[in-house]
Amino acid sequence: MTHELRKKLPSEIVDIIKLYTGEGCWRSGKYINIHKIPKNDPRYTMLRKRPRIKQLIYDSTEKWSNGVTWFKLDTGKFVVINVGQMKVWNGNQFERGYFWEMHYNQTKNTQRLL
Repeated sequence: MTHELRKKLPSEIVDIIKLYTGEGCWRSGKYINIHKIPKNDPRYTMLRKRPRIKQLIYDSTEKWSNGVTWFKLDTGKFVVINVGQMKVWNGNQFERGYFWEMHYNQTKNTQRLL
């Protein structure tokens, strides 16, 4: 349908029409076409189950931002993973740097990155 519209209308008008039909959108000042997956496609259910990554402020005084995701296992337990710049207690003092932190089954595993 788009190629027929472009024969009769300027491409800017066709892009505006696609905004209303849901086939396109503007991101960072550029028009892009959206290729949506149909809801009856098996990939759609797989994508709905994937963990969602959130950007959160970890420390209100330092304003460090980290990536955080959580997901539920088949056992019903949750896993929370934090990655980013943070302060971690090593038993004697706080260490500052980039860390990967996983919370599972009331335990916390931390690994230093870089």
